[in-house]
Amino acid sequence: MKKTFFITACMMVLSSFSMAQKYNNELLKSYTKSEIQSMDVETLQALEYGVENAIYFIAIPKEKQSNLLAIKNPNSSSKYTDLGLKIMNENQYFEIKEINQLMVVKSLFVLKNELINKHKN
Repeated sequence: MKKTFFITACMMVLSSFSMAQKYNNELLKSYTKSEIQSMDVETLQALEYGVENAIYFIAIPKEKQSNLLAIKNPNSSSKYTDLGLKIMNENQYFEIKEINQLMVVKSLFVLKNELINKHKN
C-alpha cells in the first residue's frame, strides 16, 4: 500500500512539472517569473507575439506633441523587452527626440486581436 501511494505521489509531482507553463525567456527582461506564471495562456501568447510585433514607429502627430515620455533612440529592431517595458491595457507612446518620431507600444488588447486574426488566415 505504501509503495502504491509513493508511486502515485511521484507521478503526480512529475506530471505537474511537465504541465508547467513554457514561455519565451525574453519575457524575463520585463516580467518576473511569478508574474509570468500567474498569466493565462492567452495573455502569455500575446506577450510572446509582442516581443517581435509590439513596437512600431510613426511621425509625431500634432495632437500627440505634448506630455509624451521621451525615450533614448531605440533602433527599429528594438523589442519592448529590450527596453524593459511591460505591455499595458492601453497603447503606450514615447517620443524619440533624436529622430522626431513616436514609438508606439501596442496594448495587450491589440496584440490579442492581431493573434486571433493571424490564426484566422
